[in-house]
Amino acid sequence: MKHPFQIIKASSNGEFLVTSVKNTVYVSSLKDGRLIGTWCDELDSSYTILKQHESKLKKLEEAERENEEGDASKKTKTNDSKAVKVPKIPVPGPGAPQIYNYIRTLELSKEGDILVLTTDSDKSVVIFKIDLSAENCLIQMKRQPLPKRPCAVSLSLDKKYVTVADKFGDVYNISIDEQTASQEKDLRPILGHVSMLVDIAICEHGGKSFILSADRDEHIRVSNYPKSYVIKGWLYGHSSFISNLHISSFDSNLLISGGGDDYLCLWNWYDEKLLNKVQLRNLVEPYLTDFHLPPERFLSEDSVKEISISKILTYRHPTSDSNLLFVLCENVKAILVFKIEKDYTVNHVQTLALSTSLVDLTLIESDSVLIGSKDTDSQTEIIEFYSIKDSGNLEVLDNELSKSISSSNKIEVNSREEFYPLYYINTLRKRSEH
Repeated sequence: MKHPFQIIKASSNGEFLVTSVKNTVYVSSLKDGRLIGTWCDELDSSYTILKQHESKLKKLEEAERENEEGDASKKTKTNDSKAVKVPKIPVPGPGAPQIYNYIRTLELSKEGDILVLTTDSDKSVVIFKIDLSAENCLIQMKRQPLPKRPCAVSLSLDKKYVTVADKFGDVYNISIDEQTASQEKDLRPILGHVSMLVDIAICEHGGKSFILSADRDEHIRVSNYPKSYVIKGWLYGHSSFISNLHISSFDSNLLISGGGDDYLCLWNWYDEKLLNKVQLRNLVEPYLTDFHLPPERFLSEDSVKEISISKILTYRHPTSDSNLLFVLCENVKAILVFKIEKDYTVNHVQTLALSTSLVDLTLIESDSVLIGSKDTDSQTEIIEFYSIKDSGNLEVLDNELSKSISSSNKIEVNSREEFYPLYYINTLRKRSEH
C-alpha cells in the first residue's frame, strides 16, 4: 500500500502540485498528472547525533591543547583539575521513541517559482528554484542548517529572504540570493518568543511589511519586518495553542487564526481588533471519534473530545464574488465551508462529509478546485479533487488526474503501522497532571 502524501501544495495558476512523503518531494503536472520533478533528502536521521558528537569532540580537543598536563589517552585534565572523558556516540535505548526523518514544512511562492522546505535530518531549510523547462524542475539553490529544528517558514514579499521559525521560539532570515550557507554560529534571530513557535506569516499594510508569529501559549505577536525587535502589538483571543495563521486572499488586513480552541478568530491584524469568532464544535462534533479524546493518563469522566485545526484556506469565487472560508480539522472526515460577509459575519455553507480523513488540503485558485490528501489504504487514489461551485458548495470530482498523480508516489508500506506521523497538531496542547 502507498504511504499517504503528508503535505500538498498547488501552484496558484494550476500548473503543478508539490507533494511530500517521508523524506521525498514530488512535483506533478496538474494538466496530465505526469511527474516533472523529484527530490529525496538522503541524509539519515543519525546525522544530527553524529554532528553533535563531533562538536563535543572538537571542544575536548581544544581543551587538550590548552591543558599543559594533557596526555595522549582518552582522558585529560582541565585547568580546574576535573577529568574530561571522550563522549560516546549516543544510541537510543530500549523504549525510546522512534526517530523520523521527514519533510516538516513546504512553502511555495505565489508565482510558483520558489519552493522552500524544512528537513528533520540536519534541521535545515532547503531552497529550490522551480524551472518547468528542466527535466527535473526542482533545482536546489541552498541548504541552510539551523541550530534548532525549524517548524514554520514564510517568504518575504520581495522573495529575497526565507523567514523560518524554530521550536525554541527564534525566527531567522535566510537570504535566497546568497547560495553559500552561513555557519550556524553566525545566524542571528530577528525575533524570539519565550514559548514554542508554531506558525508565522509575513504581511503588508500601507507599503510596510510586518511579521505575525504565533506560539503554543495562545499569543499572536505583530512585529515590524525585518526589524522585528520593534513590536507593534499582540492579538489576544485564544485560550489554547495556535496552529494556523492565515492571511485572507481577498483582504490583506484579515487574519484568520485557529488551533486547539473550538473556534476560529477573525482579526483586523493591523488594528489589533478581534472581528468575530466562528464556533466549530456543533459542526464537527458528529465526526469526532475516540482519537480526539485526551491521552489516557489525562482522561477523566469530564473529558471532552478535542478539536485541532489543521488547515485554513480562503478564496473569492470569480463568478459569485463570494468570500469563502474552508476549514480542515485534524483527523476529521469532513471539510467545513463558510461564507464571510462584508461586515465579517460568517455563515455556514456546507459540511462536506468524506469517506476518509484528509491529511492536508490545498487550493488551485485558477480552477476553483480544492485538492485533499487522503488517509486511505487505497493503492490507486490517495488524493481527491473538489470543485468549488458558485454557491460555495463542494462537489467531489471523479477524474483520472488523481490516479496519475497518486501513481507518482513510490513510497510503499506493508501496513498502517509503518505510516509516519500524520496527525500531530493536538500534541501541542498543554496538559496538567492536576
